[in-house]
Amino acid sequence: MQIGWVDFSKEERNKVLATLKLLGTQTALDELGIGVVRDAYADILFPGISTIQTRAKYFVLIPYIFAKAEKQSYTRNREVLQWINDFEDKLVPVLVQNSDPKVTGIIGSEAIKQKRTVKMKPTSIYWNGLRTFEIIRNSKISLSQACNIVMTKSQKNKASSLKLDGETFDDENANHGDFVLFSPIRPDYNFEKEINIELTYPEAAFISDKITRAMGTKNSLLAFLIKHKLRVNSFEEMNITILPGQLKRDYQLARNFADFIIGAHLRYNVIYSNYEDAGMISDFEKWKTNFDWRNFDIDEIFDRIKRNDRTKEFCAKFLNIIKHDDITALDELIVNREKEVKPGRAKLHNPTEYRYTPVHNYKLDYRFGTANVIVNDIVDGLGR
Repeated sequence: MQIGWVDFSKEERNKVLATLKLLGTQTALDELGIGVVRDAYADILFPGISTIQTRAKYFVLIPYIFAKAEKQSYTRNREVLQWINDFEDKLVPVLVQNSDPKVTGIIGSEAIKQKRTVKMKPTSIYWNGLRTFEIIRNSKISLSQACNIVMTKSQKNKASSLKLDGETFDDENANHGDFVLFSPIRPDYNFEKEINIELTYPEAAFISDKITRAMGTKNSLLAFLIKHKLRVNSFEEMNITILPGQLKRDYQLARNFADFIIGAHLRYNVIYSNYEDAGMISDFEKWKTNFDWRNFDIDEIFDRIKRNDRTKEFCAKFLNIIKHDDITALDELIVNREKEVKPGRAKLHNPTEYRYTPVHNYKLDYRFGTANVIVNDIVDGLGR
């Protein structure tokens, strides 16, 4: 996983805010430092998907908004993003009004009840996905760069003469305002007044085509589910026999790791409860009895994601201890691992500062929950 800080743009600040927000939820707790493995396999199986995405509609809504933004007038670059964010806020009540009252996933729907707006806007939440799916035509363009292009295009007013193919992003093209940001997608309805959270058939076909053809997604489980219009209730329910070679291997490796590492998290909770949570103790014993460590290959799992670090070392030690059934050594390993990952904030080293609540007592699903919503939105749209 690549980590970098390109500039101090609003986009980058929002990414940090999103990360901090996730750290406050159960699904992102990472006491044992397993997140690097989880995220690596999530990027293989469901590239472009993040846990804070909600519905597929935003993958077309954002291009619609940018097309409208190009027709506005601005005096400074920062006004572009402000106009886009304000327009996103204005669309929230329209989406709510035009959508089924039972639907979920409309960003800002709860905020408007309190007469406020959300800090994390759809543009920031979906930008990486738009790039990954090649809906944004150049994967290197940041949100701030895109706003600069919109500023130039609005001043040049050259929309009618834009070429659809062959552009590359550079300062010259940006300065001349002839760069096409998004793959062509236009609403066949008045989206400002009629939009709802469901995809129309053309919108679903567009997103499906992008995901199943984009270089970074076409061989993923995400693309496979969309291409074959498959509905799967959980990550574990996937019928592995229908998956093609490499995808089958990736899925099996991810599932094997989930089956393995849940044991460490169950044992973490046993220790965290001061050995008083009888249910957690029972769950751990069941896992230890049923886990087939003889056919588990930790090297194969880490070789696929090209990582050989302290996380692999911890997992290898955990596996070896399980083989020898040394519970004392196991508890010592887990306590020390949390201290290594979260020095000063390790719950097991500061038991009086935290009230016990089970954490991460569920198997990894590699963003399947979010991806499944996106897939179902697309499949539903293709059926209209």
